[in-house]
Amino acid sequence: MLPALGVLLAFAVIVALRLRNVDFSLSILTGSLILAVTSEAPVGVIVEAGRRTITDPNTMNLAVAVALITVLGYSLKETRLMTELIEGLRGVLPARVLLALIPAMFGLLTMPGGALMSAPFNEPEANRLGLKPEQKTYINVWFRHVWYWASPLSPVAILAASLAGFTLNGFLAAQLPILAVTVALGFLVGGTFIKDGGRSNHGAKGLPEVARGLAPIVLAVVLSTVGFPIWAALALGVAAVFLIRKVPPRRAFRMIHSGVRWDLAAAVVSMFFFRFVVESSGSVEALFESATELGVPLIAILVVVPLLVGSISGTPTMGIGIIFPLLLPLLSDYNVYVVGIIYAGLIGGYLASPMHLCLILTNSYYRSELGRVYRYLVPSAALLYVFAVAYYLFMNGAIPV
Repeated sequence: MLPALGVLLAFAVIVALRLRNVDFSLSILTGSLILAVTSEAPVGVIVEAGRRTITDPNTMNLAVAVALITVLGYSLKETRLMTELIEGLRGVLPARVLLALIPAMFGLLTMPGGALMSAPFNEPEANRLGLKPEQKTYINVWFRHVWYWASPLSPVAILAASLAGFTLNGFLAAQLPILAVTVALGFLVGGTFIKDGGRSNHGAKGLPEVARGLAPIVLAVVLSTVGFPIWAALALGVAAVFLIRKVPPRRAFRMIHSGVRWDLAAAVVSMFFFRFVVESSGSVEALFESATELGVPLIAILVVVPLLVGSISGTPTMGIGIIFPLLLPLLSDYNVYVVGIIYAGLIGGYLASPMHLCLILTNSYYRSELGRVYRYLVPSAALLYVFAVAYYLFMNGAIPV
């Protein structure tokens, strides 16, 4: 029982610290220590999590990648390539569509914390429209994650369909109404603070600027897609910016130095440490066992446990890897809609989680207050989840017409 209580306590402490704008790395390390102390082998859990954090190549690869993302955004901004790109897009798209499209496009690049790539590109247009930091954060985070319900390239959807034994196309087809509601919610909430800023007069004349501004980004995306390490692809993207603008070496080094956000790199490392503490302590499994021992109804487990795990896991793939093997054996017979309840819970919990890396990095980049971001994000995620559960139950025949 103690490890299960430790999960809830750690989560509550992390949320409380983040709402008080305590540094994310410090908040997540505090939660990690609570998880470790309430586990059966505190010292062993900390040592093992520390060892895995240091030795796992993904830790440093992602930390370096995040640092390079900030350098890429800074370089594009300083060389005015970003300004030209946004101006060119404004010539063909309304402001509301542009603000949604940029994070959605980057959302196709499936990497942890990838919302940080779109944040700098949304910033000029968001500033022009007078958006507050928390509003910028909401738009960037929300529209980046629409692809969980539609993209055949999403590792989250691929893993869920595989573990449940469904075809990917069949699984995603069942999620399409959720995709529509996700997009609609984003535009409805965004419409409360985004006023139509009109279009520029560039029209098609702005297309060369769009192509030039997109070139470094497309290069990085294509290289990472064909197998280059993300950090290497981003480094070449930064180099492309310098080549396009013929930036002198001395100025290029100054841009690199000024563009790095070490606090974001530290957030990545602390996030990996937390993840490994969760895995090493077995705390999530303990939480699930406690729920079943207390005789909690199966439908309540299907609804509540995925939400909690999605909130504390930090990554939806990790949540699916934990929850699907635990919950699916409890179901004597299930279809895509029953599994959809579990899937929606994991995604819904993850979207608004203070451990959500995209939220952490966007929140830090825009220097927004998490509590104010939650005024938009939590109601949106809650409404989306309620609709999803109602839709799945209806399609499964549990809600009569």
